[in-house]
Amino acid sequence: MLESISSEIGNGAERMSKKGKSLLLSMVMLLQVSPLVYADETTPDFALETIVVTDSKIVGEGETTKVTSLNVKDKIDAGQINSVTDLLQDVAGIVVSTNPQSGTTVTMRGMTNERLVVAINGNIIENQGGLYRGRALEWDSLPVSNVKKIEIIRGASSAQYGGTWGGVINIVTTDTPGENKTYLKSSVGSYGDRKYSISNQGTSKDGKISWSVSADKKESDGFYRNNFKNSHDTNFNVIYHFTDKKKLSVAVTDSYRKEGIIVGNNQNANNENGWDSDYPIVPAQPNTTVNSQYLDGSYRKFNTQNYSLNYADDNWKLALYKNKQERNDWLRYSTSTDTAELTTDNSGYNWQQSRQLGNHMLTTGFDYRKLKFKVNTSSPSSLEAEINGYFVQDNWQLNKKILLGLGLRYDQYQSNNLLTSKEYSDTSQLSPKLNLTYQITSKEAVYASASRVFRPPTVSDYVRWQMNYTPSKISNSNYTKYITYNSLSWTLADWQKTIGELDTENGMAYELGWKKQFNDKFGAKVTGFFNDIDNYVTTYMSSGITSGPPTYNIDNAKIKGVEIATDYQFSKTLGMVFNYTNQHSRKSGDPLDPAGTEVTTLPRETLNLGLRYNNHQGFRASLDGQRIKTVDTADTAGYTLVNLGMSYTTKNEQTIALAVNNLFDVDYEQTAGIPMMGRNYSLSYQIGF
Repeated sequence: MLESISSEIGNGAERMSKKGKSLLLSMVMLLQVSPLVYADETTPDFALETIVVTDSKIVGEGETTKVTSLNVKDKIDAGQINSVTDLLQDVAGIVVSTNPQSGTTVTMRGMTNERLVVAINGNIIENQGGLYRGRALEWDSLPVSNVKKIEIIRGASSAQYGGTWGGVINIVTTDTPGENKTYLKSSVGSYGDRKYSISNQGTSKDGKISWSVSADKKESDGFYRNNFKNSHDTNFNVIYHFTDKKKLSVAVTDSYRKEGIIVGNNQNANNENGWDSDYPIVPAQPNTTVNSQYLDGSYRKFNTQNYSLNYADDNWKLALYKNKQERNDWLRYSTSTDTAELTTDNSGYNWQQSRQLGNHMLTTGFDYRKLKFKVNTSSPSSLEAEINGYFVQDNWQLNKKILLGLGLRYDQYQSNNLLTSKEYSDTSQLSPKLNLTYQITSKEAVYASASRVFRPPTVSDYVRWQMNYTPSKISNSNYTKYITYNSLSWTLADWQKTIGELDTENGMAYELGWKKQFNDKFGAKVTGFFNDIDNYVTTYMSSGITSGPPTYNIDNAKIKGVEIATDYQFSKTLGMVFNYTNQHSRKSGDPLDPAGTEVTTLPRETLNLGLRYNNHQGFRASLDGQRIKTVDTADTAGYTLVNLGMSYTTKNEQTIALAVNNLFDVDYEQTAGIPMMGRNYSLSYQIGF
């Protein structure tokens, strides 16, 4: 695996443009002109919000607000957490939704999938979004048991990461697990949900070697028809400490999943699956073959592996990584069966160095990413994309009150169709970024940022653009109006000629905010944001159940909103968190929806309200409510959910926990036509020794 990554490093270096090499050399020279004064592993970022999973609360580091209080460590220990996304549920501006076909989606400031950057220890996991009703980013495969903290950078203000409008979610794993301990966990829940886990963590006597190892198995009968799940995961993380600040870590994650593909279940006479009253009503799901449906027994298998090698010194760090997913679909129809094999291979490396030069904290570095996608079906496809990124960030403390951030990032992007040797795109952009924080008092500050953004189409965008044209299944009236010819006689080439080749998104992102800690009990933060996106990439893929036209660009999309985050500590044992996000969007130049003015995939409002109780004698409880309001033209309506969690830990470290999700049994949909689960339960037990 490391040989493969090393090969990619050499190949990537050869492909660097002269302009990119010159820029990189200039950045490196900036760091060498003055002797090292001070360096830290992580450079403070203006918009950095760190969710720390180290005790019974999530604490916002670098924020003036005292607590964003989430009782998550205890949920992890009790086996309640299914994936990293459960740690993000109550964070302002973040919405976690589930599609029974394409998995979990995380939305930040209305931006989903391709417009977020997700990383583990700074190594980017290519978040390609829904791909063939699957997912290139498998949230459930990301390690949870050894999470140290989750860093959130909202918006596009960080020069370290490129290609994001919504922000960055960086999962940091523990490097000093402490005393040797083993945990056994088990959990049972609604719809045959069963989970088992064993983990071990510790440090050698001389403190040189630390490790965390875990393995878990999950099974579920599923809420929908033919919706069974069976998975097992292993995580291995070992760290060698040369000194307190010099360390080398190796992390390996292996994940296997087999899940049934939900099938149509209704009383329609044309439904080949028939009707089973034990499962909810869902529409019949067509295959790419006209009038054919998936039948019981159809399934998908995912094999996902993440590898990384990280070295951190006093003032620099280097990382090499590889993420690979192999997926196999076995599709059963009334008269035949079909198979599909899909492979996503993401590898890369990044280097970063930080120096304190007087009042300047200067960080510079580069990252290289290469992603390959291959599908073997009756219509095979093979694509490749490469991104070279170089950045420099200067955090300049002008005086005691003013902190100025000057960032510059250069990205070079190239995408190719490997089957036809056709180059789709070879573009680059220089993106300046400006941040300013003014400290009014020790407990109050205002901040602002303006950032140029460059986001190329993803591999999955190109897959949809080049091979997802299925005119016999298009029902959108705007689509049929746009085509003046007989749509059934059109070919994919006709359609691509009409909509043009995919172009790169670019534009500006702005942010203005205020935060204050009023007293020891109450803190608040208010942030306004505005994204002005040219060549906005969109698609008329519907709910993930039926096919639609391929991806294409519209002229412009404007998204603006405001986030409010507050917390209040009533007493040492009782606290409250309240988050509210309101956003609006406008689009123009959409040929398939010329009369439309809204981007319907964005929620209009998101509200989170949570109560936390911890008596410090073993009993803890949390009551969380979330309200989602959709835009008027969306396919789904808004909804309100309330979840309850309780746990009790004995003195000998045994924990029993009860979770009740959708406490008030609300009927709602996150995907049009697909009802979500009503009230459901989970009971778990853990012992540590």
